[in-house]
Amino acid sequence: MPAPIQTTDVLFISEQPLWPLDQGYRVHGCQMARALTEQGLTVKMTSLRSTGGCDQPWLNSMLVNWPEANGEEHKQFLQGWSGPLSRLRKKLAKHQAINSEELAGLIPLVNQLKPKVVIALGQHGPIMLRGLAKAFPELTTVWYAADEPVFFQLSCLRREGINAIRKRTYLAGLYAAIQTCFARGLDGAIGVSPTDTKLLKRIAGIRQAVTIPNGVDTDYFHPADTRPENCSLVFWGRLDFEPNADAVCWFANRVWPKLRIRQPQARLKIVGKNAGDQVRQLADIPGIEFVGEVDDIRPYAYKASATVLPMRCGGGIKNKLLEAASMALPILASPKALKGLSWEAHTTPVTLCSSPDGWVHQIERVWFDGVLSNAMRRDARNWILNQHTWPGAASQMIEFLESLTGTTFSGNHDAATPALRLNDTEPRDSIPLRRAA
Repeated sequence: MPAPIQTTDVLFISEQPLWPLDQGYRVHGCQMARALTEQGLTVKMTSLRSTGGCDQPWLNSMLVNWPEANGEEHKQFLQGWSGPLSRLRKKLAKHQAINSEELAGLIPLVNQLKPKVVIALGQHGPIMLRGLAKAFPELTTVWYAADEPVFFQLSCLRREGINAIRKRTYLAGLYAAIQTCFARGLDGAIGVSPTDTKLLKRIAGIRQAVTIPNGVDTDYFHPADTRPENCSLVFWGRLDFEPNADAVCWFANRVWPKLRIRQPQARLKIVGKNAGDQVRQLADIPGIEFVGEVDDIRPYAYKASATVLPMRCGGGIKNKLLEAASMALPILASPKALKGLSWEAHTTPVTLCSSPDGWVHQIERVWFDGVLSNAMRRDARNWILNQHTWPGAASQMIEFLESLTGTTFSGNHDAATPALRLNDTEPRDSIPLRRAA
């Protein structure tokens, strides 16, 4: 049997694998854990489904195995699901294909690592944390929700209309039930935008909810001297993620034909993994190239004159927007893509586009106005460095955890960061933008 590990400050848990960093929960979970480690905290990470194939030493150094539980430990875990809602909790877990015997492996793991805080990633985070509640009453439990799942489903309903009412209301009700049954009683929750945080407070009923905006790896996503191709655009992201697929299809069908009439030389590259037939078939449209999955998005980003984010649904903060800004790219985005973001009034790092004609107008401005394009590149990078670094986010995380535990964590977290926003009640949407005519 391996020797016991010394007391851990923070243990991150996930039902699904933590690698590769191609989904939101993986990005914010792993990068936050990395930043906390760099600020002096002892951090470990584990996932029920094995995280294999990772070639990053910083992540591998934090990973620990998810152990098996014995019968007594399984009973301890299920005690956390007890109470008036016990039957409903078990029914919901079964509906989500969750095996409580597997999740119960958290009991021996917490006994081994002795963390001060356990932070759960993903939509099923509350289900895992609830099972630890009675076994470890002194343990601080936090759901790193990022995007609130009920709001996500309702945002899709607004786009799809009446035909999707049954599907979306069912899913919204399901996730609301999971939050009501499992999240109430947790010590804290984290959203990445004020809207998400407000709903985590109201729907999940969690004691303390905080907004900690996502960061971005500014060293990896750095500006380059590559000369962009004239009249070119790029879109990237996981293409099996509904908001991404919907966005690029809408843009290709509603904006692209108008743009090509005015600029026949225009080119658009679509980059991402797991695309369905609907996205792949966009390559049949003149000027559009479907690239698919790549190991490194940066060469494609650097060659583009601008990146587009025509999002119509979804929540949270768009990591692709932060990545593009960190690479100092001109960014054109829909109002939905900008929810939860803010910047100083004298900088406008993103151009807002609403209608198809507005998209065409603003794309042409970025393509043919060198002064405007250069200003957008400069302002985008400065905005990221000032507001969306992972060290800054980690400092906010430490402040939040200290407020929950009443203890001081070791480490250096005195960097200047945006003020921590506890229990946000109103989203901040009044952002000065370059608007389409």
